[in-house]
Amino acid sequence: MGTVHSINDIRTAIRELSARAELARKQGRTADADELEHRVAGYRDELADKR
Repeated sequence: MGTVHSINDIRTAIRELSARAELARKQGRTADADELEHRVAGYRDELADKR
């Protein structure tokens, strides 16, 4: 990611991006949902590295 994020920032990003991905799926925007879920996975990896 290149930027240092706090644990709270990472958790907030995961929550918000997950909600956006869910909405995108419901609206039939699968490509957008896939991209958002890819970003969530990156934040989850970053969070795991901090623990």
